[in-house]
Amino acid sequence: MAKHYKSVFNNEQELLKALIELHCPWGIEIDPMYFKGAFYKNGVEPPGFKFDINPRIEGVEQADAKHLPFNDGTFNSMVLDPLFLFGIHGKAKEYYTSSTMGIYRTFSELEEDYKGFLVEAKRVLNKKGVLIFKCQDYTDTKTTMTHCLVYKWATELGFYAKDLAILVKPNKVYNGNTTQRHLRKTHTYFWVFINQSGN
Repeated sequence: MAKHYKSVFNNEQELLKALIELHCPWGIEIDPMYFKGAFYKNGVEPPGFKFDINPRIEGVEQADAKHLPFNDGTFNSMVLDPLFLFGIHGKAKEYYTSSTMGIYRTFSELEEDYKGFLVEAKRVLNKKGVLIFKCQDYTDTKTTMTHCLVYKWATELGFYAKDLAILVKPNKVYNGNTTQRHLRKTHTYFWVFINQSGN
């Protein structure tokens, strides 16, 4: 097994390959937020079970990540890549992510969904099952440290936060006409959670 000493990456596939090799060498078994499968290239194998709330490509089945059609404890590994934008106004409406993947109207909607995703992940993962959860902090007038909240919600459910990787994405879109009051968030987080209880 190759050794991965760093926790910060500038390539998403390198990051995923490192997490898979270290934490789930059998691969990712289910992705209920598959979208167009951008994770799965350059040596990252796609999962056997691909779902999306609104499937965009052939081979992806329809399902809500909060209500998956599987028995308790079915899987050894899962990845979640939910929306992270909420309460958008102004130029942010023109961002690629917001135009292609959607926006939560309020933070409360994000919180409700994220908690629901975590509850369902815990249900369908077996004991010691691995959950890779991608999230991003967000600044729009004020900053929401979403990755801290994801940690809080997951550990309250009984997940163990085993690892954390950071992906740096320097091509962040921004409005140069505004006065900057926060550091621009050009990175995302990949939590590795372990389900500590059987189902």
